[in-house]
Amino acid sequence: MNAPADFFEKIWVIDESLLSKTLRDALFQGKAVIHDGVSYWAKGSGKTGIIQHLPFKEATFESADDAIRFAQMTTTMATAASTCIILGALIIQTKYLAAKLDKIQIAVDEIAKELHSQNIIYYMDKMTDYIGGIEVARTLLRDRTIAHEIMEVSFPLLATVTAKRNHALSFVDNVLNLVRNHDDLTNKHYELIVNFAHMMLEIMPLGIHTEYLLTSRVGKPQLAEQILIDGAERYENAMKIYKNFLNEQHRSLIRGSIGSKAKIFHQIERKAEILIQSKENQLLLSLPSGRVA
Repeated sequence: MNAPADFFEKIWVIDESLLSKTLRDALFQGKAVIHDGVSYWAKGSGKTGIIQHLPFKEATFESADDAIRFAQMTTTMATAASTCIILGALIIQTKYLAAKLDKIQIAVDEIAKELHSQNIIYYMDKMTDYIGGIEVARTLLRDRTIAHEIMEVSFPLLATVTAKRNHALSFVDNVLNLVRNHDDLTNKHYELIVNFAHMMLEIMPLGIHTEYLLTSRVGKPQLAEQILIDGAERYENAMKIYKNFLNEQHRSLIRGSIGSKAKIFHQIERKAEILIQSKENQLLLSLPSGRVA
């Protein structure tokens, strides 16, 4: 997981020493589910409701990887659950997501200058709309103490952002078809379009997890679970489209028909491999073990 070079930021992490015995026992027995810093009784536990609002403490990390390693040292909860909480903190509390969003905006601006196709401009507008919504969601999530104040604006925002996300994901195939159907694309235009599709898929797990966190924050844990499940399914479908495209391009490379774009494709292929194998994205799109009762 790459983070800005000047990371060195404080983030709020769970203070395991202050977890209640009830929660510790429930976690050990697999009877607790955690959503956005709140532990609930899980289905099958025989109980319902909140167990404990998790206690947090500030910690400073030099890199995102250091923060993840810290999460993996947990002794109370499953490593995956602890790591996912840290990833959520990195998205909301640091420059990590903002840096990703800035990169996409730069790519959008460059494509707008270079390509004048109405189709690509339309797709970029939809992606930009989604990014704007995620930035608003991130702002609302920054301060946990105002959870009761953000409910009124969060529900319409979530409905809009989810629709925009689904719209943007449905365009991945359309964006890649601009490459498939135009053999006369310059190398630069080829690179811009494929990188744009790649960055869309790179940002989506972070965006979907932000949607999930905001839904949890406003006290709708079961809806949050559904948003994560739906988002993960749609993302997986979009990734299949991207993988098929990469396989097609690789076959063209072997046949020698990709021409001077070979060097660019090799660079894209290396980045794509990292994206496809990303354990962080898998965690961001995975439900905590168990479901809320």
